[in-house]
Amino acid sequence: MSKPVISCSKNGPMIVKGLENFIDSDGARLETKPAMGLCRCGASLNKPFCDGNHKYTGFTDEISADRSEDKVSSYVGKEMTVHNNVMLCSVAEYCHRELTSVFNIAREPWIDPDEDTLEHIKAVIEKCPSGALSYAINGQAQSAANCEPAITIEKNGPLRIIGGIELKDANWGQGASREHYTLCRCGASRNKPFCDGSHANVGFDDSK
Repeated sequence: MSKPVISCSKNGPMIVKGLENFIDSDGARLETKPAMGLCRCGASLNKPFCDGNHKYTGFTDEISADRSEDKVSSYVGKEMTVHNNVMLCSVAEYCHRELTSVFNIAREPWIDPDEDTLEHIKAVIEKCPSGALSYAINGQAQSAANCEPAITIEKNGPLRIIGGIELKDANWGQGASREHYTLCRCGASRNKPFCDGSHANVGFDDSK
C-alpha cells in the first residue's frame, strides 16, 4: 500500500489522503477516511477537522518575514555532534526538560554533547517531534528510525507526523527531517505549514 500524502490548500485546510493511523492526544485511535480536511487556522469548531471557518477569520498561510533564521547550528563533542535548526523547533521541550546536562538554555553554548552518554542523548533527540534536532556519530549522520506512517495530535499543539508521510510543495528548512515533522494547527506559526511553537504564545486551546 502506498504511503499517505498531505497537501495544503491555499489559505485553507490540510488535505490528508490514505492515512490509516490517526491518533488523538489521549492515545485513542481516530476514524479515518480516504481523504480528510484538517484544520490549520485554529478556528474550527470541529477540531481536528476543518469546518470552513478559515474563510471568515482572515487566515493566511504565508510564511512570515520575521520567522526564525533557517540555519543549522552544530555542537561538536568528542564523539557526537548535535545539529539544531531553531526555525523547525515546535517547543515540545523534551531536550532541556529531560537532559539539562546537555541541553541547557541558561548556558552558552546551550548544547554540550560531552555532558552525558551517547545513548541518553540519542534517546532524547529521537523524541524531538519536529526534527529540529539531529546528530552524527564520529562524523556520520544518523538516520531517524523507520516508523509506520502516522499522525498524532499533540494536546493544544501541532500535528506530529512520523513515518515519512509525503508533504507536497513544502518549503523544507535546512536539515529538516522528511521522516518526522510537526505541522501547525493553531494558525499562528510564522513558518507555515510547519509548527514553530507559536501555539504556546497564543494560548491555543483545541477544546474550543
